[in-house]
Amino acid sequence: MRKRSCISHDVHVDCQNPVRLFFFEQWVDEAALRTHFTVEGSKAFVKSLPNRIVETSGTRIYLAESIQR
Repeated sequence: MRKRSCISHDVHVDCQNPVRLFFFEQWVDEAALRTHFTVEGSKAFVKSLPNRIVETSGTRIYLAESIQR
């Protein structure tokens, strides 16, 4: 069985600009994320973006950890 490395993948619509989308993903670790970008389907999607978008603020990757409440 293949290990699940993407915990979640969500797309959110900006409430002030409904044609602006935010993608939010959670990965088990940085290695899983970096592997994701080497998959042919992922590379093809990234290459197709210039033909699909009007503007972008770029991709930002953050490292976060949960804290005890």
